[in-house]
Amino acid sequence: MHTREMIHQAYENTNSNTLRVWNAHPGTGAVRTDPFYPPDCLAITSGNRAGPSMKELLADIVTAAQGDVLADVAPTDGMHFTFFAVTQALYDRPENAEGLEELIEMFNQHCRGHIMHISDLRLIALPDQLLLAGFPDEESLRVRQALVDHLLTTQWAGKIHERFPNTEIPQMFWHSTLMRYSAQYLPSSLREFFLHNQQHNFGSLSLPVKLVMTNYNWTDTFTLA
Repeated sequence: MHTREMIHQAYENTNSNTLRVWNAHPGTGAVRTDPFYPPDCLAITSGNRAGPSMKELLADIVTAAQGDVLADVAPTDGMHFTFFAVTQALYDRPENAEGLEELIEMFNQHCRGHIMHISDLRLIALPDQLLLAGFPDEESLRVRQALVDHLLTTQWAGKIHERFPNTEIPQMFWHSTLMRYSAQYLPSSLREFFLHNQQHNFGSLSLPVKLVMTNYNWTDTFTLA
């Protein structure tokens, strides 16, 4: 199970790596021709919305983007923190998901009534994205690990491995994606926003964990449990 020190180092390493990439590529590079995620397809995931508490931050990013059509800033009504993502965007509607009753039962067994606490929120930069990430409480780490361990013994294991083909399970980051940029690298205005705010502590939040089926930015969401 991850420790706070491990998570902190992962955040520091990510920002350092991104700064090196930006220094080597002052321009925005090639424009993406495909979306990050299918915009109209639904994935099964867990977490909760946190947009209202981050309304000012999202507005500041919109301002920093300067109307750039390549900048996809999370909408306030969809900005969210993920607890654990179960599948890729595979579904048109909840009725299309086989084995959903079993998944809901396992989720309730481990997560019913659980509230995740994430503290010391900070900006994390990827070459083409801005994240807001923090540090979970010990109980959230334990609950998530127990849920994942259980799921990986069931029919859902294959879909989980498809969702995380090249990374550890569960993921290291506890984050929300604030903005995705549809080119290889962020433009100078958004890099400057990150550099100006990278040391800022954006506080903490406490969110009840829900199991949902949703599109990539949580604006089309069905609550499952």
